[in-house]
Amino acid sequence: MRVVIPKVSVIVPAYNCESYISKCMESILNQTYQNTEVIIINDGSTDRTDEIINIYKQKDQRVKYFYQTNSGPSEARNRGLKESTGNYIVFVDSDDIVDKYYVAILLKKMLSSSSDIACCGYNDVSIYGTSKIIDFNYSTPITKHLFMRMCCYGTGGVLWGKIFKREIIIKNNLELDKNIFMCEDLIFVLQYSAHCSSFSVVNEYLYHYNRFNEGSISSNISINYIDNYVKVWSELENIFDSVNHDKQKTNQILCEKVQEITMFLLEQQSKDIRNIGIKATISNIKKILNTPYVEAYRNYFSSDNYFYKPYIYLLKINSTKLIFIYGAYINLLRSSKRRLLRRG
Repeated sequence: MRVVIPKVSVIVPAYNCESYISKCMESILNQTYQNTEVIIINDGSTDRTDEIINIYKQKDQRVKYFYQTNSGPSEARNRGLKESTGNYIVFVDSDDIVDKYYVAILLKKMLSSSSDIACCGYNDVSIYGTSKIIDFNYSTPITKHLFMRMCCYGTGGVLWGKIFKREIIIKNNLELDKNIFMCEDLIFVLQYSAHCSSFSVVNEYLYHYNRFNEGSISSNISINYIDNYVKVWSELENIFDSVNHDKQKTNQILCEKVQEITMFLLEQQSKDIRNIGIKATISNIKKILNTPYVEAYRNYFSSDNYFYKPYIYLLKINSTKLIFIYGAYINLLRSSKRRLLRRG
């Protein structure tokens, strides 16, 4: 009887990553599980990324390299999905690295548990050191609704640290939404999960998440992202409704998501007063307050953070001017504290 060895497609979107791509590629090509194809999508890089990838393409026939004009990470990953031929899919970001057992252990867990998706823990690498994190509770049976809720916290909704069945993706015409440029991976994972029956978690830290890349999109969130987040919240609500998720629990997730971004953007406005001016700052605060999801959930906002409590109260009474004044005051205090620390 002929034994069929599953093929795994490793999809790597790459954009101006000359400082990281070599380590990333080495970690992927040195996997203990060798029946892989490594699909690199160069999303219009202007540095030496192309040159470096071509070196690996010449060295290893498993590397499949594609170039596209800059279209964003969603389009790059979608191209990777279209070019993939493996039975299973894993994603790796070009500035990260993976343990040499990354593919082997995830695939083994997927097969042994007959799961539709399997996840692992990761090492969070930053200026503060390395932390070991697992976003999924592996000690209890994982239902669809529980898994989807866990995806909404921490980094649970990212594409990496997971193995997917290509069959489910193709059958349901799943792809990343190119019109969403933050949390598009969360939406994809939730959409995929909605079509899954079984879920599993590996209690090992197989992915190394690099937080040193300050040029990443997640480090440059601005007021222009508010419309993006409205789309995300709407999609999230629709997906949970499609699987008959408990409405109260859905509202709790949405409330927490809306509060997190609202507070972040309000703080940002106070920091940008000198750059954009008072008029633009007040206009931005009004835009945040008038967002339908903020209007719907702000009365349920809460926090133990003493800096945020006044913000939340002023949000609830819809006071644009007082939010502006309080934000300017807090920013002044923090600036003074930083100056004192530098002098000390």
